[in-house]
Formats: sequence, structure tokens, C-alpha cells
Amino acid sequence: MAEGDNRSSNLLAAETASLEEQLQGWGEVMLMADRVLRWERAWFPPAIMVTSLLLLPGLNQHGIISKYIGMAKREINKLLKQKEKKNE
Repeated sequence: MAEGDNRSSNLLAAETASLEEQLQGWGEVMLMADRVLRWERAWFPPAIMVTSLLLLPGLNQHGIISKYIGMAKREINKLLKQKEKKNE
């Protein structure tokens, strides 16, 4: 029975080590993302804008942008109607 426990412990240790290796690269990505979100450098905001613009064609292809534009238009119209009712 001790042999079976030893095997499962070894397997668990191997899986944990493998997971650590896989996630190690993500740690660096997360640190960079944190720096970008805190705008530690003056060029980060323009870099984010350029990156966002590069994503727009792909998002539009799947209708995501159209969906959110439609939602925004509905909200604006709703607010305008409320403002008109208030003014009457």
C-alpha cells in the first residue's frame, strides 16, 4: 500500500512541476500587463491604442463591434427620450 501512495505522490509532484513550468511564462506576461495597466511608461497608452486598432477588423468580422454599437445606440436613444419627457 505504501508503494501505491509513493507512486501517487510522485505523479502529483511531476504534474505540479509540469504545471509550474507551463505557467512560468504567464508570470512574465502578467507582470508586463500590470505595468501597462499602471501606465508606467509614457508610450504605453499609444501602444494600447495601436494594438486595439489592429484588433478591430477581426472583432467586426464576428459582429462584436456591431453588437456593441447597436447597444450603445439603444442606450443613447433611451436617454434622449427620457430627456425629452423631462423637458415636456
